[in-house]
Amino acid sequence: MVINKEDIKKILEIAANAPSGSNSQPWKFKVKDNQIYVIALPEKDHPILNYRNRGTWIAHGALIENIVIASSSFGYEAKVKIFPDLSQPNLTAVIELALGLPKSDSLFSVIPLRATNRKQYEDRLLSDVQKQEFLKSASSFKEIEIKFTEDKEQRRLIGEALSINEVVTLENEKLHKLFFEEIVWSRPEESIKKSGLYLKTMELEPPQQAVLKLLRRWRVMKLFNHLKFAGIIAKDNAKRYASGAGMGIIIVNDRDEDFLLAGRAMERLWLKATQMRLSFHLITGTMFFWQGIQNDTANIFSKEHIEIINNAYNKITEVFNINRGVAALAFRVGLSKEPSALSSKKPPEIIWV
Repeated sequence: MVINKEDIKKILEIAANAPSGSNSQPWKFKVKDNQIYVIALPEKDHPILNYRNRGTWIAHGALIENIVIASSSFGYEAKVKIFPDLSQPNLTAVIELALGLPKSDSLFSVIPLRATNRKQYEDRLLSDVQKQEFLKSASSFKEIEIKFTEDKEQRRLIGEALSINEVVTLENEKLHKLFFEEIVWSRPEESIKKSGLYLKTMELEPPQQAVLKLLRRWRVMKLFNHLKFAGIIAKDNAKRYASGAGMGIIIVNDRDEDFLLAGRAMERLWLKATQMRLSFHLITGTMFFWQGIQNDTANIFSKEHIEIINNAYNKITEVFNINRGVAALAFRVGLSKEPSALSSKKPPEIIWV
């Protein structure tokens, strides 16, 4: 069965608006007749945070969900096979398109509008109807569990646990180097690279931006670390993370395919929030550091940082009462002003066979 080539191209162009760590976009596609082969490029992701390529799998889950949503709007049924060939571990999915009746998913129109918003959120809860509608958007993924809290004290504790990412990153020379290599400092540079962590999306005030530019030199960062400056940054970010209507966590089994499912569920939640004119912020550092220290063969982390990471992860599991599985990612949602800037996307790399 041969599918209209232009349709597939448009579907993949829309789907490639999926989120990824530091806007790495770790994917390419091979298309043969009515089959889309989704290929991972994990080398584009953070070499330390991307434990067992699970950051890549989450990004691919979001990408695959976008393909499914977009395909239905173009009149195709998308049949997804996850990790179909064990001999090709970077082949995350084969998606077979079949002609059907157009049945537009209501989330289709907001795929290009989805964006990270790192601003302070308003201290306003969702209505019961809003909360139910938001969480229901990802309820079809039965293999994973989503927990959500509106409680202020719980959000404060989770915010603190998530903010240790800044402490570990800025106090570790290797992580510091990787972090600053990912930053894109200007709009002209961003429009050329179309990847990386664009400075303006970090929502820093001009004085904070100036300090950040100083801190990119490890020699300067070491001096600031004697003053526990990373802890000051973390304390400020913890308050920001705790702001908003609520915070959530996605819990999965300890299998790679479940991280793909977490990405699919996350994308539906994010798109639903966008449709509801809510802001959304995905936060994963603490969870991936915790997974990383379980198998730290390179001895990246100091004993002090291992203790900090373990305590933070344990705090998350206690607050959300997690008794089984792995906390894959956290997020916050709420009302806020529009983000100061958006990240650009590259056109998808498509190999036609």
